[in-house]
Amino acid sequence: MKKLRLLVTDVCNRQCAGCCNKDWDLDALPVCKDFTGYDEIMLTGGEPMLFPGKVAGVIREIRKVNTQAKVILYTAKLNKNIFTVLHLLQGLTVTLHEVGDLKPFFMFERLISSMCSVSVCLRLNVFKGIEAPYAPKWKIKDNIEWIKDCPLPKNEEFMRYE
Repeated sequence: MKKLRLLVTDVCNRQCAGCCNKDWDLDALPVCKDFTGYDEIMLTGGEPMLFPGKVAGVIREIRKVNTQAKVILYTAKLNKNIFTVLHLLQGLTVTLHEVGDLKPFFMFERLISSMCSVSVCLRLNVFKGIEAPYAPKWKIKDNIEWIKDCPLPKNEEFMRYE
């Protein structure tokens, strides 16, 4: 399986002490010019959902050349803007970095629980020190800790979007 980790933006509204982006020279990442051949494309940042219109545009651009790839959004920002891209995704991975992230998560969880069908694969990453919420629709990975030097898995490429 060929995977692409695509940096949509390096802008972020947080200052996480252990952020993996501090271990990378993001400007030196190659610009992805071709989305064909990937089985999975993970949209990441910074915080991609600071720019929901850009995220939607990137997904539409991917779909022009690759209709088969799973497109998964990695975000920590859950607000009403998530619904502008949710229907375009095959996966959503939300990360709870701090206790303050629980309230927006619970609000989002209530909204999607009331929807008749959500066809998106839902994953929740919960950092150590935060009690993982009960969320039966989500695959939960808890007690996450920052990893020094953030190694990239062997089957992934890391590129940026222009």
